[in-house]
Amino acid sequence: MDVLVPLKKNLDLWADAWKLSEQLPWQPQVLPVPPAAPPVKRPLVLEQREQQRRRTLAQKRAPVPPPAPATVLVRRELCPIKGFQGAGARVPLHVVVLRETYADGHQQGWALMTTEDFADPQQLPRDYARRPTIEERHRQLKCFYDLTDFHSRRFNAVAVQVVFVLLSYTLRQWQLWKSQQEELAGVSPARLQRHLNLREQYVVIYHQRA
Repeated sequence: MDVLVPLKKNLDLWADAWKLSEQLPWQPQVLPVPPAAPPVKRPLVLEQREQQRRRTLAQKRAPVPPPAPATVLVRRELCPIKGFQGAGARVPLHVVVLRETYADGHQQGWALMTTEDFADPQQLPRDYARRPTIEERHRQLKCFYDLTDFHSRRFNAVAVQVVFVLLSYTLRQWQLWKSQQEELAGVSPARLQRHLNLREQYVVIYHQRA
């Protein structure tokens, strides 16, 4: 099983990797382009109202001051190091060192270390960028889907609860994917239910035109 971890937690390995990267060629990091959202067909009247609403909000919104140059990222670069042998390394390691340059000229560096013999160094930062989403899904399962709310001490009962919770969660994610509502994949079940229940029924009684 391959392991992917940030390298700055081990200062000795990080120092060795940074020194070695200064002697190797760098390449610009290619950021993934998110897929375009499918067009939503709405009546022309609703489209015009939505555009007017956005113009009104833009006029009322207070002007935002320009960000500080020290916070504006202008360039990302990465340097792959195959077969890295750092201080205390006991297994074959591969490292991708990343360097970020900001508008004021200062640079920040960090690195990813893995046991996978990767072919494309661009893929490692993309894989690591999924970490917040994975952690949020784990939080959703534990806190809102009752995955860890066990009431039985029997292993079979615990296994059944885990399987059915994961199965229901997977089916719900598939439902969101089929209905092109993937932006709701990370919300709690109660909020998700409110978004999915778009149809409501009302009984209106008229008496003497009132």
